Order: sequence, then structure tokens, then C-alpha cells
Amino acid sequence: MINRDYPDPLCNHDGISDESDCPMIPPEPGPHTFQDVFSGIYKEAFDLLVDRQWKYGPENIRQLGLFGVFGRLADDKIERIRRGMNGTITHGKIEMSLDDFDDESFEDALLDIANYALIMIAIKRGLWGKPLDTR
Repeated sequence: MINRDYPDPLCNHDGISDESDCPMIPPEPGPHTFQDVFSGIYKEAFDLLVDRQWKYGPENIRQLGLFGVFGRLADDKIERIRRGMNGTITHGKIEMSLDDFDDESFEDALLDIANYALIMIAIKRGLWGKPLDTR
């Protein structure tokens, strides 16, 4: 990792020339901040939520209601994660089995939990069932 707290000794820092005297240090790939990390994860969750809304529509959630959504979260999604984290001990090491279940990955189940929590907030606020934007 490059320490950018100290001036590059190869650059001219005479106060007269600008930073164009210095070679460009490319940024490291990937997220750089807490906000970058979570905005990416929130975007994944949002995209998954919209995809599922296109696929299933609002009625299944409307019929379940707040407690039904909580039941799906607690029973279905938590169980999926529990099964995914059910490891075995092989040669003294724990090996986790994070296989996909019914076309949903382990991470998708975690994103679903986040989305169910947001859906519950929307239901509680009386905002569930708004039409999808078709832009």
C-alpha cells in the first residue's frame, strides 16, 4: 500500500510547480471507504428487491402482511442461512458449505433479509404496493 501522507521525494515540492510534476499514482481498485462498501451492497440489495418485485409483484407481500413477512424472514431466510453455514469438520478444520439453494445464493438470502426488513418498514408506514417505475 502506498503511503500518501508524505510527499513523494521524486516530485518537485518547491511551492512553485504544481502536482503535475509528480507521476500519477493510480487509485487502488475496489471500494475505498465505508460508504463505498455499503453503497455497493445497498445497490445489490436494491437491484434484487426491484427484480423480485418485477417477478412477483406486490400482492404476495400484501397478502402476508407485516407478521407474515416477518415469518418469511424468520423461518425461510434464516433457515436458508443456517443450512448454508452448517459446516463439517474435516482434518481438524471447519469447512463451511455455502452452496446455492433453489437458484438463490447464500448472499442473496442475506440480501433478502435486508430487503424484508425494509419491506416491513414500508408496510408499517403504509407505503407498500406503490407501482414500479417503468423508466
